[in-house]
Amino acid sequence: MPETESQEALFDEFSAVDAEEWQNAAREDLGGADLDDFLEWSSIDGISIPAYLQREDLGDLPHVASEAKIPPLSDAAERPRNDWTVCQIIDHPDPETANEHARTALDGGATDLQLCYGPTASRAPSLHPTSPEDLTTLLDGIDVSTTGFHLGDGLAAPVLYGALCEHLSGRGINPDALRGSVRYDPVAAVAAGHVGTVDRAFSLAYDLLGNTANFPRFRSVSIDARVYHDAGASAVQELACTLGALTERLARSTERGAALSTVLDDLQFIVSVSTPYFVEIAKLRALRLLVPQVIEPFLSSVDTDRSVSASDVHLQVETSRRTETIYDPYVNMLRATTEAMAAVIGGCDTLTVRPYDAALCPPDDFGTRIARNTQHVLRHEAHLDQVADPAAGAYYVETLTDKLAQQAWTQFQDLEANGGIVEAIRDGTLQQRIGETRQKRRDAIDEREHVLVGTTHYPSLDEQRRDDLAPPTEAPSTNRTASSPLPSPSLDAIRAALRNEATLPAITAALQNDESPIDPLPRIRVAEEIESIRLRTEAYAEAHDGPPRVLLAPLGPPAARSARATFARNFLGVAGMAIEEPLTFESVDEAADAAVEANADAVVLCSANAEYADLAPALTSALEERDHDALLLIAGAPDDIDAGDHADLFIHQDSPLQDTLTTLQERFGIPLKSDA
Repeated sequence: MPETESQEALFDEFSAVDAEEWQNAAREDLGGADLDDFLEWSSIDGISIPAYLQREDLGDLPHVASEAKIPPLSDAAERPRNDWTVCQIIDHPDPETANEHARTALDGGATDLQLCYGPTASRAPSLHPTSPEDLTTLLDGIDVSTTGFHLGDGLAAPVLYGALCEHLSGRGINPDALRGSVRYDPVAAVAAGHVGTVDRAFSLAYDLLGNTANFPRFRSVSIDARVYHDAGASAVQELACTLGALTERLARSTERGAALSTVLDDLQFIVSVSTPYFVEIAKLRALRLLVPQVIEPFLSSVDTDRSVSASDVHLQVETSRRTETIYDPYVNMLRATTEAMAAVIGGCDTLTVRPYDAALCPPDDFGTRIARNTQHVLRHEAHLDQVADPAAGAYYVETLTDKLAQQAWTQFQDLEANGGIVEAIRDGTLQQRIGETRQKRRDAIDEREHVLVGTTHYPSLDEQRRDDLAPPTEAPSTNRTASSPLPSPSLDAIRAALRNEATLPAITAALQNDESPIDPLPRIRVAEEIESIRLRTEAYAEAHDGPPRVLLAPLGPPAARSARATFARNFLGVAGMAIEEPLTFESVDEAADAAVEANADAVVLCSANAEYADLAPALTSALEERDHDALLLIAGAPDDIDAGDHADLFIHQDSPLQDTLTTLQERFGIPLKSDA
């Protein structure tokens, strides 16, 4: 490569500003306030980083070499660009429609397909192939030698792999050409409650490793971090659990006699990325730093010259299901875009962007196209593929990477000191710790500290989603055998059962075999509890003459009435109430007349604190004079307001969202349970 001409550094004409000078200027702008109150942010792990950092702050970070010409997390000599493969989820229940989606995805620039086959009787979209013939239909017209196939999830992964092997049998496919992965992780299968015994879970993993040796470009050693992410874990907990699962897999595989080099050649990590942008970039970078530290002792125990670096860690990343909402689902496109950017900047090898409506219904052409084109924009318009390890040297990201890595390593060591991740799952310690974090997430939403746009803030008042929710999907009817006891959890047994016309769902169920004694990690979306409130309102509306009607009554000083009416609209809109929102009323009588005309079930008085002492009793009397029975809500905190006993309910910034809206539904006679 020819040498480039040296150029002057950018911004050399500007003089340097030291930290103290900058902090003094910022403190003066803030009126002498403590900078930490404004410029520091703490993650759910308690990690806090100042917003202002300098080059000197990188000096103590062990992974950053100040004089290095190659970014610390890349091998620029081998991989000078930040390239990744574009993967598309194919999960429509109908094989012919799924085939259409797959062919459209490949024609539209996808290089890989993720075949998602999940349990029946579930609202989650997934393939429902019953036989290798269904898989043949799905793959019709697709060149398997140029397309990557990622098979999952859980126990369905090895069953799909067996069906793929049956499909390829006798077709003359070059084994070296088949590319992809089996997304089966025995630790994740145990944690999710898919397999009752640990030994059974690992037995299948060993067999997969031996079988996929026939396909050198097919990875079968998967460490799946999504099971912890989907249960609500923090970034640090995800990292620690991932390292724990890796240690368990390496230790059991080498004890079983598997060649360590074979395990490492097949190794991949499946990770979800969420919306905290910088945290997720740093999470992926920290994982790539920590994995070699776990592997190194295993390499030292065998006679090999092999080494593993951060750039060798293979990351299969997908956007988060946990952050998706069913209300205002188009916002999921925006969430997925920031998540995809974090994945790319963090160094993913394969990226899957979930369709915006994946939590709501089976995929359609629009949803899958937008998911795919999100990646194309990042590559072809944002040019995020041009530079290896693009976050390298960024003071904030490098510092956050180090802090996540340090805390995760500490948690990982604690996990190992107490018997490892399998023991933590068995005794419930892991579930308890992740459950505590999950509750913190829910509390932050309930207290309106964590915003879900379109769901907990700024709802679309006329939106209805109950009828859009996909009904539970069932596998299509088939003449194949309904049950399939397997003599052993092995690929040979799976393929033999398929030849004997057992269904894929039956084989998957047979692999599970027994009930798990382990309390499984749940798979959540953080919006679910709030969404259930609005779904109950929708169910009530179908059985009655629409949802409860709420009239906002802005009275008094313009600034206060306007601000509180806007707050009340957004707060009550979360529950799907029918809200009338006039700009203002000139008098209490005018507001009472409007309540009668609208047949309002509740009136929300919106004014300044000092006005409520007169307005509340006056509005109560005006409604009684008109013989109109409606709840009276006041927008404001009760401790600051003298309204006597006229208010039925107060709504204010500190009102817990779920309890307040549920209480209001009870007052309206909305059942707390519905079939939504």
